[in-house]
Amino acid sequence: MSYSHQHESKPPVVSPAYSRKLGQNELSYLLPSRARGVNDMSTRIIFRAPQALVSPLRLRIVWAIIRVRNSLLACRVEMAPGSYDNARFTSVLSRCRYTPPSSPEDAVEEAARTLAIHHNKMGPELDRDFISGPRKLSLECLSCMDVVHHGQVAPGVEEYHMALTVLHAITDGTRSGHGNLILELLGGSTSPGGPARSDGELMQILEMKWSKRWGQRRIAYEAAARRIDSQNVHRRSIGAHAFPRISSPVTKTTLVDVKFNRAETTTPLARCKAERVTLQNTVFALFNFTWIRTAQNFANDGLHRHQPPAAPRRHLASKMTLALGYGNIVLPAFIPSSADPRAMFWLRALSAQSQMRRQTQSPLLLSRSQILSAERGRRPKAFARQDDEADGTLPPSPWTQIPAEPALNTGNPPPIALLGISRLGDLSATYQTESYPSIEFLDSVDPSRKAHPPLHPQRARVFLDDVGMGQRGVSFWAVWGHFVGGLYELILEDPRSHSLFKLWPFLSPPPHACILNQNHNTGLYKQLQRLLAV
Repeated sequence: MSYSHQHESKPPVVSPAYSRKLGQNELSYLLPSRARGVNDMSTRIIFRAPQALVSPLRLRIVWAIIRVRNSLLACRVEMAPGSYDNARFTSVLSRCRYTPPSSPEDAVEEAARTLAIHHNKMGPELDRDFISGPRKLSLECLSCMDVVHHGQVAPGVEEYHMALTVLHAITDGTRSGHGNLILELLGGSTSPGGPARSDGELMQILEMKWSKRWGQRRIAYEAAARRIDSQNVHRRSIGAHAFPRISSPVTKTTLVDVKFNRAETTTPLARCKAERVTLQNTVFALFNFTWIRTAQNFANDGLHRHQPPAAPRRHLASKMTLALGYGNIVLPAFIPSSADPRAMFWLRALSAQSQMRRQTQSPLLLSRSQILSAERGRRPKAFARQDDEADGTLPPSPWTQIPAEPALNTGNPPPIALLGISRLGDLSATYQTESYPSIEFLDSVDPSRKAHPPLHPQRARVFLDDVGMGQRGVSFWAVWGHFVGGLYELILEDPRSHSLFKLWPFLSPPPHACILNQNHNTGLYKQLQRLLAV
């Protein structure tokens, strides 16, 4: 397949330039991310395809299509020191306005600057570099794409790992949609059952998208760049579902991965349907049981005993004040000794479902969201000023000096180590593989950059800070063992597998990416089996 620019010699169209201020929600995500890229988001998509379908030119064209369809991906953020309320989306070529690409060819050239193709890396290295390495994004670059050639799996067919990295301020759950569209463009056809699109056909799609958006003057750029205010219900409640931790300026993130086969995936869905709950309802109940069972081991830990909820700790109090919004599910922190654990588990899943419905169906949802939006914009600006004064960007001002330790409100409990649950959902609903039969979709990994709090679960994967969960903190492997073991015990009803995971706390930590697949052929699983036999 080939494409020639020679038959397209249209004169460039001079497009108007645009800019707009960041909304309060966008600002609340942007400001805390400037130093370490907190909450930068990435999706690594693993697929196999003929080499001809994933050429550098085709990758540049489809990445240009994505960026033309989503203009904020191609923007930069202009913000003078301390002028947080005047932060604006502008062009990467202009510090005053966003200038759309002058032609489809210009869009391809612009997209190529944020596309990297690697031949000497492995796919998981992209995750490791993204999570723990230097930040890839900045105010100058809000998105980028990396593609790794992972090796040939058949004559003419290679495995690829494609990572889409986007600033959280301009995306929330849309990266998987972008990834599916890229696969559809690379491996889809113009007619059902037809061959994959040629390079020229891909360029025609880009020309159509560019003409629709930028071929003529737009009346309102806001229609292309508008944001939807967050609709989280922000309720603060005091609970006991936290873990002791230690504070450390160093972060070392480890990714732990447990895979389930098709049968192990189908069974929970069927059980949830029979119990009239959703899978995300059971996740809350499962972590409730996990915390209770783990708490039996660390309830008398010295750190926990000497840090009662009312004791102020500045190094713990500052980070969680950057919370961007959440809805709380309140569940009891104990299991009655006379209760059947399985019955209690499904009852708490129903309770989580009821609480979620009350929050999302409340007539006050809109007003709460508006109030939260203003609050989310106010807090990061105060902390951004402290950061800028600390690194010398702004001169110190007396009204932003950090107060002495006694000034903290001793009535508020400090955040210790909290578990954040983020469920991606059914991949088959996101990646519509029937639309690109020439490409075999394998998997999707969705890491995000985190701050120093030590424990970060996400989907069936958990991110933990090896430094923060030290000897004085709760054993992460105990938490993870109780979580996966509870899934087998309470949902899959597989006591054999549950007993294996009970032994997890007694093992040395597994390597960076620990995968237990359906064949149970990893060294860690065999180690568990040997311990169980003893």
